[in-house]
Amino acid sequence: MTIQFIDLRVSNQAASDSTPVTIPLAATPFVFGDIGIQTAGVLPENHGNVRVLLSGFVKTENNPQFNTNTINVRRNGTVIFTTTFGVALSRENEMIGFNAVDVPPAVDVATGQIQYTCEIFTNAAVTDNLNNVQARNFSGTAAAGNFTG
Repeated sequence: MTIQFIDLRVSNQAASDSTPVTIPLAATPFVFGDIGIQTAGVLPENHGNVRVLLSGFVKTENNPQFNTNTINVRRNGTVIFTTTFGVALSRENEMIGFNAVDVPPAVDVATGQIQYTCEIFTNAAVTDNLNNVQARNFSGTAAAGNFTG
Protein backbone atom coordinates (compact mmCIF):
# COMPACT_ATOMS: atom_id res chain seq x y z
CA MET A 1 0.00 0.00 0.00
CA THR A 2 1.09 3.53 -0.67
CA ILE A 3 2.93 5.23 2.17
CA GLN A 4 1.28 8.53 3.08
CA PHE A 5 2.37 11.39 5.27
CA ILE A 6 -0.87 12.37 6.99
CA ASP A 7 -0.43 15.30 9.37
CA LEU A 8 1.81 17.11 11.83
CA ARG A 9 0.35 19.10 14.73
CA VAL A 10 2.00 21.11 17.49
CA SER A 11 0.66 22.39 20.79
CA ASN A 12 3.22 24.78 22.24
CA GLN A 13 1.40 26.05 25.30
CA ALA A 14 4.44 27.58 27.03
CA ALA A 15 7.79 28.01 25.32
CA SER A 16 9.61 29.12 28.47
CA ASP A 17 9.60 28.63 32.23
CA SER A 18 8.51 32.21 32.84
CA THR A 19 4.97 31.88 31.53
CA PRO A 20 2.76 34.90 32.19
CA VAL A 21 0.34 32.89 34.35
CA THR A 22 1.38 30.42 37.04
CA ILE A 23 -0.19 27.01 36.43
CA PRO A 24 -0.47 24.99 39.66
CA LEU A 25 0.53 21.34 39.64
CA ALA A 26 -2.26 19.51 41.45
CA ALA A 27 -4.02 16.16 41.86
CA THR A 28 -6.52 17.30 39.23
CA PRO A 29 -5.11 16.65 35.75
CA PHE A 30 -3.92 19.71 33.85
CA VAL A 31 -4.14 19.38 30.05
CA PHE A 32 -1.04 20.93 28.50
CA GLY A 33 -1.39 19.58 24.98
CA ASP A 34 -4.38 19.19 22.68
CA ILE A 35 -3.96 18.34 19.00
CA GLY A 36 -6.26 17.04 16.31
CA ILE A 37 -4.53 14.79 13.80
CA GLN A 38 -6.41 15.20 10.52
CA THR A 39 -7.07 11.84 8.85
CA ALA A 40 -9.64 12.82 6.19
CA GLY A 41 -7.11 12.31 3.38
CA VAL A 42 -6.10 8.79 4.35
CA LEU A 43 -6.69 6.36 1.50
CA PRO A 44 -9.36 3.79 2.43
CA GLU A 45 -6.88 0.93 1.96
CA ASN A 46 -4.62 2.61 4.57
CA HIS A 47 -7.23 3.08 7.34
CA GLY A 48 -5.83 0.07 9.20
CA ASN A 49 -2.19 1.09 8.70
CA VAL A 50 -2.00 4.48 10.42
CA ARG A 51 0.81 5.12 12.89
CA VAL A 52 1.08 8.18 15.10
CA LEU A 53 4.23 9.35 16.87
CA LEU A 54 3.51 11.66 19.81
CA SER A 55 6.12 13.55 21.78
CA GLY A 56 6.10 16.07 24.56
CA PHE A 57 8.06 17.93 27.16
CA VAL A 58 7.06 19.39 30.50
CA LYS A 59 9.05 21.09 33.23
CA THR A 60 7.69 21.21 36.75
CA GLU A 61 8.64 22.87 40.00
CA ASN A 62 7.81 20.60 42.93
CA ASN A 63 7.51 20.90 46.68
CA PRO A 64 9.08 17.85 48.41
CA GLN A 65 5.66 16.80 49.77
CA PHE A 66 4.75 15.66 46.29
CA ASN A 67 5.98 12.14 45.70
CA THR A 68 5.10 11.46 42.07
CA ASN A 69 3.87 13.13 38.93
CA THR A 70 1.99 11.31 36.18
CA ILE A 71 1.65 12.11 32.49
CA ASN A 72 -1.18 10.61 30.47
CA VAL A 73 -1.66 10.76 26.71
CA ARG A 74 -5.23 10.17 25.53
CA ARG A 75 -6.71 9.29 22.16
CA ASN A 76 -10.29 10.56 21.93
CA GLY A 77 -10.45 10.52 25.75
CA THR A 78 -8.97 7.03 26.29
CA VAL A 79 -5.53 6.72 27.93
CA ILE A 80 -3.05 5.14 25.50
CA PHE A 81 0.18 6.04 27.31
CA THR A 82 0.98 6.76 30.94
CA THR A 83 4.19 7.33 32.84
CA THR A 84 4.79 8.18 36.48
CA PHE A 85 8.01 9.66 37.76
CA GLY A 86 9.26 10.42 41.25
CA VAL A 87 9.97 13.88 42.54
CA ALA A 88 13.36 14.70 44.01
CA LEU A 89 13.62 14.91 47.80
CA SER A 90 14.43 18.60 47.69
CA ARG A 91 12.43 21.21 45.86
CA GLU A 92 13.59 20.68 42.32
CA ASN A 93 12.78 21.49 38.78
CA GLU A 94 11.91 18.27 36.99
CA MET A 95 12.23 18.06 33.20
CA ILE A 96 10.44 15.23 31.48
CA GLY A 97 10.52 14.44 27.78
CA PHE A 98 8.63 11.50 26.34
CA ASN A 99 7.57 9.75 23.14
CA ALA A 100 4.46 7.64 22.71
CA VAL A 101 3.24 5.70 19.68
CA ASP A 102 -0.27 4.83 18.65
CA VAL A 103 -1.86 2.61 16.04
CA PRO A 104 -5.40 3.97 16.08
CA PRO A 105 -8.33 1.76 15.11
CA ALA A 106 -9.51 2.12 11.50
CA VAL A 107 -12.87 3.35 12.79
CA ASP A 108 -11.15 6.35 14.44
CA VAL A 109 -9.17 7.08 11.27
CA ALA A 110 -12.39 7.04 9.21
CA THR A 111 -13.89 9.89 11.28
CA GLY A 112 -11.45 12.36 9.69
CA GLN A 113 -9.77 13.56 12.90
CA ILE A 114 -8.26 11.94 15.97
CA GLN A 115 -7.91 14.06 19.10
CA TYR A 116 -4.84 13.54 21.26
CA THR A 117 -4.47 15.25 24.62
CA CYS A 118 -1.66 15.23 27.14
CA GLU A 119 -2.12 15.90 30.86
CA ILE A 120 -0.04 16.00 34.02
CA PHE A 121 -1.04 15.61 37.66
CA THR A 122 0.53 14.81 41.01
CA ASN A 123 -0.45 12.28 43.66
CA ALA A 124 -0.71 14.91 46.42
CA ALA A 125 -4.05 16.35 47.46
CA VAL A 126 -2.53 19.58 48.78
CA THR A 127 -1.24 22.31 46.50
CA ASP A 128 0.60 25.51 47.23
CA ASN A 129 2.36 28.19 45.24
CA LEU A 130 5.57 26.11 45.16
CA ASN A 131 4.21 23.53 42.71
CA ASN A 132 3.99 24.78 39.17
CA VAL A 133 3.91 23.56 35.60
CA GLN A 134 6.43 25.50 33.55
CA ALA A 135 7.58 25.09 29.92
CA ARG A 136 5.51 22.51 28.07
CA ASN A 137 4.69 21.28 24.57
CA PHE A 138 3.08 18.35 22.79
CA SER A 139 3.17 17.30 19.14
CA GLY A 140 2.14 14.49 16.86
CA THR A 141 3.03 13.18 13.41
CA ALA A 142 1.01 10.60 11.51
CA ALA A 143 1.77 8.37 8.54
CA ALA A 144 0.01 5.43 6.92
CA GLY A 145 0.73 2.50 4.65
CA ASN A 146 3.55 0.02 4.45
CA PHE A 147 6.38 -0.78 2.11
CA THR A 148 5.33 -2.98 -0.75
CA GLY A 149 8.60 -2.89 -2.70
